Amino acid sequence: MHLSFTLGVSDLQRTEAFYRDILQLNPQRSQAVGRAPDFLLLRCRETCIVFRLLEDLEAQHPALLQNLTRQPLGVGVQLELSCRDLTVVRFRIERARWPVAYELEDDEHQRREIWLHDPDGYLLVLNEE
Repeated sequence: MHLSFTLGVSDLQRTEAFYRDILQLNPQRSQAVGRAPDFLLLRCRETCIVFRLLEDLEAQHPALLQNLTRQPLGVGVQLELSCRDLTVVRFRIERARWPVAYELEDDEHQRREIWLHDPDGYLLVLNEE
C-alpha cells in the first residue's frame, strides 16, 4: 500500500528550500501543465508528501481551506523523520539559524531527537536511525 497526504503551505519556494537545504531531502517540484498549479512532492520510501499552496487548495476545495484556516497550520500534525547522522542535520539547522523547539538525548534508550517546526508550523521530529 502506498500512503500519500497533502499539506497546505503559504510559499512553495520557502518550503522547498527548508526541506532541501536544512533537511537535505529532495522535494520534486511539479511544473504547472496548462492551468494545473505547481506543487512539491517529497517521497520517503512508500510515503509521499504533497505540498500545495493554500490558495490552490482553496480554489479547488473552498470548504477544505475554510476548515484549515480555523487554526494555524500544523496544529495536530507531527511528522517523524529518521536521519543517518543527526549531528550533521543539527549543524545545518544551526547554520540556517532555524529555531529548535526541543532536543532529546536519551542515552539509556540510545535515542536522539530534534523537534522543530517547518516554515508553515508542521512539527517535525528528527531522530537518528
